[in-house]
Amino acid sequence: MHTLPGVPGRWSTDETGALTVTATAADGVRVDGETVAGTAAVPAGRPLEFPEGRVGFAGGGNGAYGLVVMDHAAVERSGLSGIDTYPYDPSWVFEGSYRAVPEGRRIEVGRLTAPRSTEAISAPVDLVVTIHGIEYVLAVLEDMPGQRLVVFTDETNGDGTPEIGRWLVLPLLEPGSTLPVDFNKATLSHHHLRPAVFTCPLSPPGNHLPMRVGAGERALIYDTTGAK
Repeated sequence: MHTLPGVPGRWSTDETGALTVTATAADGVRVDGETVAGTAAVPAGRPLEFPEGRVGFAGGGNGAYGLVVMDHAAVERSGLSGIDTYPYDPSWVFEGSYRAVPEGRRIEVGRLTAPRSTEAISAPVDLVVTIHGIEYVLAVLEDMPGQRLVVFTDETNGDGTPEIGRWLVLPLLEPGSTLPVDFNKATLSHHHLRPAVFTCPLSPPGNHLPMRVGAGERALIYDTTGAK
């Protein structure tokens, strides 16, 4: 069983690979509205509740899970008031495709731990996209089951956007599928919200775009006068 920083209960998987939590009623863990007093199954995607108004959900399957816990009051305490974005620009919308890679491919990438570490992360397909007449091939990571990401860097990093790069969240499609690639939907890494909690992956080798991608999210905006 595993314990998680700041999260009550002990978390584990059973013999079928399903996620479970063991807690007492005093721990204040609720799964799908029911208080846990013993061991309970934690279905992926179902609402979780914790003390002090925190909520969350689990994602994954087959013995590999991630747990997301949200503390809405933390946003108010931090003074976070919004996210700065580039103006929407339709010229940053392209058609891409998924290219097949060797089955079971994993790529060694950096992770935003303290100190920094590396991990071999599943990279089930490549994204192929042509930008300004040049074809780029970007590795697609599946850091959590069911979530595909292109973590990329570009020439705005450190000069308008974070040095660690940004994300494109992509759909689960088969190799050979075509899909829209909209850089206006580029997001900041979750690491910026809670560095100690979200030890997100860095951009894989080769996922650099040698241009200024002036689209998508740029930076978090803080109102320090209202922070608590």
